[in-house]
Amino acid sequence: MNREQAELERDRMATDHPDATWLVAEQKPGEWAVVRVGLAPSDAAEGSATEARPKPDYAGDPRSSQNQNAPYGNF
Repeated sequence: MNREQAELERDRMATDHPDATWLVAEQKPGEWAVVRVGLAPSDAAEGSATEARPKPDYAGDPRSSQNQNAPYGNF
């Protein structure tokens, strides 16, 4: 069967057997099949949420201004 036929068959199998996960796999070039995978469908939401947190305030340079501006580093 071609890919479009396999996808239609996968949808039918998923409706008839909701306790299994069904995938479309290419067996040979241009030859597609529906395969049952040993994974139970998840009721969890798809995707993930990422919380954006503000960056922390960075502490200033603890060296004195004289040491900060020294041409050869700390003395």
